[in-house]
Order: sequence, then structure tokens, then C-alpha cells
Amino acid sequence: KYDGVRLLWSLLKSPNPQVQSSAAWAICPCIDNNKDAGEMVRSLVGGLELIVSLLKSDNREVLASICSAVANIAKDEQNLAVLTDHGVVPILSKLVVAHAGDDYVKGHIADAIGRCCIWGNNRKEFGARDVVKAPREVSQIKRHICLQSCSYGSFPSIFGT
Repeated sequence: KYDGVRLLWSLLKSPNPQVQSSAAWAICPCIDNNKDAGEMVRSLVGGLELIVSLLKSDNREVLASICSAVANIAKDEQNLAVLTDHGVVPILSKLVVAHAGDDYVKGHIADAIGRCCIWGNNRKEFGARDVVKAPREVSQIKRHICLQSCSYGSFPSIFGT
């Protein structure tokens, strides 16, 4: 039923970062335009664990594309719960610090964080991890998350304001 998506997902296992990022970018519209996207993603055995592991990549294009995929996958609460169980919150928190000077990657990280805040205590955990320290960065990321969250229906108050 989801053979094309399975093929794209298998490309995420490639050792080539360009193949990984291209596969992740290609997966995003498949998730976004499928009414059964949550079920489709859950049908990919080990898929969510693979996505979370790719957040540890050193390649900025892989990180941007995987964060975009996380934001799409997290639209489904069951998938978001699994992503959370696989440790997406601490990994995204580290990425904010590691890529503080890279607006391109940081924007995609903010999208992923905005989506992940919807589940359980993720919002509080991001706040407890002091994800954003500098007031200027708080303003920039709040703005980006707000813009994204407005289209999601609610603003995730991860910054205690």
C-alpha cells in the first residue's frame, strides 16, 4: 500500500548525506498530503527511531530535512508520542545550541520544536532544558514558532511567557 514511501524511507539509511536529505525532503509531502499519514508512518517498522537517529547527523541539510520531517510526522499524536519516547526533545534541545548561528537549520529546528510541544510534558521539558538563552534568540525563535503554531492552531508556550 505504501511502497513508494517505503522506498523513500529506505533511502534514509544510505550513508550518503545528500541521499538522506533528498529522501527526507521527498517524504515530507507524502506525509503532508496523505489523510492516513499517521498510520502510514507507523507502518514503517523502525522508521521513527531512524528519523530520531538522523537528528544526530553532522550535515546541516540532513538536519534541516529531518527536522522538517519531524514537524510533519509530529502532526499525528501517536507518532509524536513515539518520537518523544525515542528522545526527540533532548536531541532537538542540543541542536538549538549547536546551530545557534545557522538561521536555515534553526528555522527547521523551531518548526520541529513547535510541533513537539503539543505532546505531554514536552513543552515543559524544552523549557527546563533552557533551550534558548539569549533574549534576542528567544524573540527570533518565539516569532518563528508563533508563525508556525498559528497555522497549527495554538501557540506552544515553551518559554514561560
